[in-house]
Amino acid sequence: MKFLAEVSALEVKRTFVIADYITQGGKFTKGNSHIKDVSGTDFNKILERAKKVVLKLKEEELDSLISPGWPRRINAYNASQWFIAEAHPSELGVWTRAGNLPLRWTNESLAETAEKILRGFRRKSKSITGRPKHAISNILKIKTHLEQGEKYLYPIVFKTDTGTKGRRRLKKKMKGDIDDGCMRSIAMTMSGRSFITVYFGLPRTTTKH
Repeated sequence: MKFLAEVSALEVKRTFVIADYITQGGKFTKGNSHIKDVSGTDFNKILERAKKVVLKLKEEELDSLISPGWPRRINAYNASQWFIAEAHPSELGVWTRAGNLPLRWTNESLAETAEKILRGFRRKSKSITGRPKHAISNILKIKTHLEQGEKYLYPIVFKTDTGTKGRRRLKKKMKGDIDDGCMRSIAMTMSGRSFITVYFGLPRTTTKH
């Protein structure tokens, strides 16, 4: 894990809302819809539209769009000190049963999750359905995701067992728990990236190391 620069919680909130705006197909809606197939060119257009809309919003407006009805995420974002960091996939873990994947596929490291899903795609496993099936396949075709040149697409990660605690019931602990961007992180790992650039949140009383 390498810490590169400190950033504000505002930037992290913008990242969450921009990613959600894109996931919902270029609009703000409630629910779990997702883009099933989009070209790299069209994705970039949606991304630029998302940035144009979201970067104009005040922080309280962003807060109202982040997990409505679940203030825990906003509280966790506000209570953390944020950094841009580089992490190896073996240092991170995805949310428990991210995208309704089998628990046994998400209970170890991101590296191991990506390997299991890669094998699953090769054998056309019925365990890969819905969001993971479409999102991962699509992300693997979009350079903007895989090359990580856009800061508002960085996955959002908390120090293990802090923040939103998306892996709190799992026995195997990582250095970081991915709060948002699990599908992106899986796809990037499957593409062969050795390190993933993320927003990494530490409790404000914690010293980074």
